[in-house]
Amino acid sequence: MRQRVFFTLLLLSAFLRGNTASPDERGFDPSGVWMGQHGPLALMRAGDTLSFSYSAVFGATAHLCDGIGVAGFVGDATWEYADEQGKVTFTTRDNVVTMRATSGIASFCGANWPGETFGRDSYKPPTWCRVTAPKAHFFVVGALPSDRRPGFVVQGDWVEAVGLVNESSAAWLLARYAGKERATAGLLERDALECNEE
Repeated sequence: MRQRVFFTLLLLSAFLRGNTASPDERGFDPSGVWMGQHGPLALMRAGDTLSFSYSAVFGATAHLCDGIGVAGFVGDATWEYADEQGKVTFTTRDNVVTMRATSGIASFCGANWPGETFGRDSYKPPTWCRVTAPKAHFFVVGALPSDRRPGFVVQGDWVEAVGLVNESSAAWLLARYAGKERATAGLLERDALECNEE
């Protein structure tokens, strides 16, 4: 049984990698949790979106970052998250993730945030989780409570997931499901899943 589950996970992993764009277009797939100098960053890539959860402390007076959202692909392994206060740019090149405020300020960090660089030595991959609820809807990646999306998974489906690192509820995971035509990422309730904890 254990061998069968492992084989299934291996096939799902190969399928996900086959459904993501080549490194030439979107960079490598950074899905997982990264530890930077100022704090952790959780990422989940699906198609042209890069969902993130970020928490950090920076500066002499201990300014806090508490961010969650979705960045869109803009080309050349670059992703942008924009709101009324500014734009944060992520890059995913050469096994390094960077995030910087490229106009205005990062609203979830405030002024004087220096940005962050994350190396592969600080990386932890997503965990595989099996859906145990009869049906579990994805929710929008954003401040909780967020809106329910039309997409869902059903009992027996497998998803990749990471815990949220910002100040959101531990009751939610950032997850990705590889469908027949495309991958979907969003928030799933932890209680709807059984995860292979490492």
